[in-house]
Amino acid sequence: MNKLFTFLALSFALCAPLAAQTASAPVSSDVPTIVTDGFVAYAKSGSDSAMDVWCKNSPMEADLTNRMTVATNLTKFEGAYGKYIGWELVKVYTLTPSTKVIFAVAKFEKGPLWLAFSCYKATDTWNIPFIGMASDAMKILPATAFKEQ
Repeated sequence: MNKLFTFLALSFALCAPLAAQTASAPVSSDVPTIVTDGFVAYAKSGSDSAMDVWCKNSPMEADLTNRMTVATNLTKFEGAYGKYIGWELVKVYTLTPSTKVIFAVAKFEKGPLWLAFSCYKATDTWNIPFIGMASDAMKILPATAFKEQ
């Protein structure tokens, strides 16, 4: 009985973060984990932590100017729009086996931040060479996102 309780408690503890992430954004298997891991880091520790994840092994890791611009924009956005409360996947475009563009919306208390992650995989790990963001969806999302269904 004690082993069963321990097993159930451990199972719940391991699955709880996955349930929380899924509640925030249904995660498609097409989304590289570097994108989702960055949102998890943002929720837990803020924009600098998200940037650490999103910039890993990318040109932005060494390009401190570009990295600071993105991090500063995130911080300014949060200052104006309130606390980060989650994210949602908009669309995944697989352009080639080694390139994808992930469109997402980060949800804040007072409004959304639209994001585009250019993802690249040269070998067996994904990186993010570019992150685009805007408070206006029309500046980030492709025109096809606005066509009637």
